Parts: sequence; C-alpha cells; structure tokens
Amino acid sequence: MRINFLVPGLAISGGNRIIFEYANRLGARGHAVTIVAPTEWPGPAPRRSPRQRLAALGRYLLANRRVAWFDLDVALKIVPSLAERHVPDADVTIATYWRTAEAQAQYGPRKGVPVYFIQGYEIWGGAREEVEATYRGPAIKFAVSSWLKRLLRDRFDQDPVGPMVQGVNFEQFHHEARAINDPPRIGMLYRDTTWRGTTEGLHAVELVRKKYPGVRLVMFGQGWPWIEAPADVEYHHDPPQGELRKIYGSCDIWINPSWHEGLPLPPMEAMACRCAVVTTNVGTEDYLVPGETALVVPPRDAEAIADAILTLLDDRRRLQAVAEAGHRHIRTFTWERAVLGFERALEDVVRARR
Repeated sequence: MRINFLVPGLAISGGNRIIFEYANRLGARGHAVTIVAPTEWPGPAPRRSPRQRLAALGRYLLANRRVAWFDLDVALKIVPSLAERHVPDADVTIATYWRTAEAQAQYGPRKGVPVYFIQGYEIWGGAREEVEATYRGPAIKFAVSSWLKRLLRDRFDQDPVGPMVQGVNFEQFHHEARAINDPPRIGMLYRDTTWRGTTEGLHAVELVRKKYPGVRLVMFGQGWPWIEAPADVEYHHDPPQGELRKIYGSCDIWINPSWHEGLPLPPMEAMACRCAVVTTNVGTEDYLVPGETALVVPPRDAEAIADAILTLLDDRRRLQAVAEAGHRHIRTFTWERAVLGFERALEDVVRARR
C-alpha cells in the first residue's frame, strides 16, 4: 500500500514517536510510506501580505529535512502546507491530529481512503467545537485506546477501529532486576500543561516525604520546570532518547499523574524498565492490571497518589512484586503485534472502499 501520515510537525512527542514507529515498521513490511509535515501550522490559510508570503517561503526553504531525535527510515516530505496539491497520491492517508484532519477532509479520492488516527481527546489544542467537529467527520476513525473508542461511540456516534494499542521498543527500554535504592527514588515526567498533573504529582511527593524525608525525586522533560519543585530534584533537561532507559532504570517507582491522555507512553516504558508504576486511571486500562501490574488512582487527587506510593514504600516486597509483574506483563506488548494489527486494519478499510 501507499500510505501517507499527516503530522502537524516533527517536534519530539509521544504521539510522533508512535507514528514514526508505525511508519518505519510498515515500511519494513514493504509498504510505501511517506511522512508529510508542513512548515506552516495546519489550519485554514490566512490572507497574507507579500512580506508574510515571503517569510512563509523562507520557512519552507530553510526547514529541517530530517528528524534529529528519531531514526526515520521512510520518506519524509516537507511541504509548505497540507493543501491537497502538496500531498502525494496514496491508497490511504492518515490524519494524526485534529488540524491535520481538517486538511484531510478537503482531499479528493486520489489521496486514498481517509483514516483519522486519534491518540487523544485534543480539546487542549484548539477551540472545543472545532476539535469535536473533526470527530464527526467522514474519515474512518482509529482509536488508540478503549476509553477514546467509547468516547467516539457514545458522544460522536462513531464506530472506530480499535483499540490500536502501540508496542514498546524493548531494544530501547529494558533493565535488569535490581535492589531497591536507599533512599528510594521516585520518577515522573515533567510537563508544564495543567492536565498532565505535574502539580498533583509534586504535591504527592511532598506528602510522601513527611514519612520518608529522604526519598529522591527524579524528573525529565523538554523545558525547565516553572512549577515549583523540590530544591533537590534530579532534573534531566531534554535528555537524548538513548538516556531515557537509564533514567527509568534508576527509579524504584514511576508516577503518572495525568488528568487525561489517550494512551500514555511513560508508564509502559517505566514498566519495561522494572519500575513499580503508580498511575491515574486515564488511558491505561488497555495495558495494565490494577493492583497487580500497577497501582491505579483517580486523577486530580494528590493524596491518592501519595497513599499508593506509601503502600509500596511501606511494603518493599510488594513494591518489587508490582515492578516484576508489570515488567512481565508489558513484555507482551510488542511492536510486532501492534504493527500487524494496524496493517490489517488499513488493509480492511482500503479493501472495503474498492
């Protein structure tokens, strides 16, 4: 098949990492895959002055033609915009963000079957009515998780394919069994968007330190923390992808305090690196067993996160048992399984449209 993936940009993100993994692995299976990335933010084209048009041309000509943080093995086409004339003809074209779905909705049949791969409820990325309008559009929906599939079915009267649960790259994320650190180390991804729950995660660690004052907090992220963190936080700023395994592997407990996510990657990666995971119950139901492979708490509840962490710190045998159970369980989520399911789904929708 000729497959286009429409992405809003090439910045490092969990969503792009998943898309690029699918692209590489579909390419390795013999499909002609192209990543299409615009230099102008997807959306309705504004009226521009000659100077603005010249600036846009400059951005296109000077745009980076490679992805520095990921080894992409398929074609990458940098385009001025996602207008139909810039996108290669294909058997299937996959929108991956609500703005790319807006552009895709204007394409004719030469771009193939329109598929909308939904990885999150993206009302954080634009006006709610505009985002939700894309969920009601005619493209065939692929949902990354069960809760997104239910949302699309119940609220938008859609019948999405899925859940399309991604795999874990076990060549990158792995760690040998190890003793619990003394003092214990708790890890968390830093994100400055409110719904990622960083504030609740930091407050939970503060509560834990009332009983275990020596606990170390480890974080990594792309920006420098502006949300107040402990003075002794071990912060890894924009670490190379190859360093993530070491960061996860240095921690005993990994917390995911997000309010909502499509299907969060860090808990999966942390489980692969033998961390005991404490996570909110948002997007994780497809890859963990509550109480067995991870401890699960409601979102926006710092005290519940702290209580779960204390449950593990008070019983170190259980901490190790949860870490090992999580590691064994997540090892079944291979990229080989994920890409075969994605490929079959694409073949089915293309066949149905012929």
